[in-house]
Amino acid sequence: MPLYVDLKQAALRQYYRRLIWFQRLPMNQRLLFICLASIFILGMIIFYRSYPSSDSITIISDTPVRVDFYVMSKCPDARICELLFAPILLKLSSIINFTVSYIAQGKSSDEFTCMHGPEECLGNKQQLCVQHMCSQTTLIKFLQCQSKNLDNIPTNGEQCVKEVSDNTLKWSDIDTCVKSNKANELFHKSLEKTRSASAKKSCTIYLNGKDWCTHDGVWYGCSEGYDEKSLIKAICSRYNGPNKPIECNTAM
Repeated sequence: MPLYVDLKQAALRQYYRRLIWFQRLPMNQRLLFICLASIFILGMIIFYRSYPSSDSITIISDTPVRVDFYVMSKCPDARICELLFAPILLKLSSIINFTVSYIAQGKSSDEFTCMHGPEECLGNKQQLCVQHMCSQTTLIKFLQCQSKNLDNIPTNGEQCVKEVSDNTLKWSDIDTCVKSNKANELFHKSLEKTRSASAKKSCTIYLNGKDWCTHDGVWYGCSEGYDEKSLIKAICSRYNGPNKPIECNTAM
């Protein structure tokens, strides 16, 4: 007789012996046994759920914290995120690596569909070209400027470039980028990053590649909060390098 058959039969015999033993116990002892087993199982479930998963562990590093906004340039939710957090991002710019990516559809190499129409696609390209050609502080200021009046995107692009760059950046250079294949390339790379992050709502904020908070009509998924102080604390707690901004000392 094969070994595994012997083992199976032995296991069955052991099972039936224990079943008979359990059935012979008085009712009160059986109930006590069931209660103790239930408490043990419940305790194991609670312990397992309380143990932090790899996704929930905050990674602390001495490298700049990656802050990613996934937005649509003419989206009211994007406006809320950008106007609320832009001042904080500027203050913490020395310890962050800020990028903005877009939620849209690429139909071909040079054709895109945006929720708020062609003007939004053009606004996205303007912001991508500024991101490509300028420092992150200039980009943040540009987003802040454009978001003050969504209805004027993209026509306010030229004025915002003048306001945020102190005339060190020429609008003609940004406009040339927007009208070139470079803008299409930047747009496609942005959409690819958005898909990779599985970001579907504008505005979605990621810190170090993990979903931190979303505003889509209301705030949700914001376990660390969703105000300015919450973002300062979240960024500062993820950075243990030198020369922390003074804001980190007051928020922690």
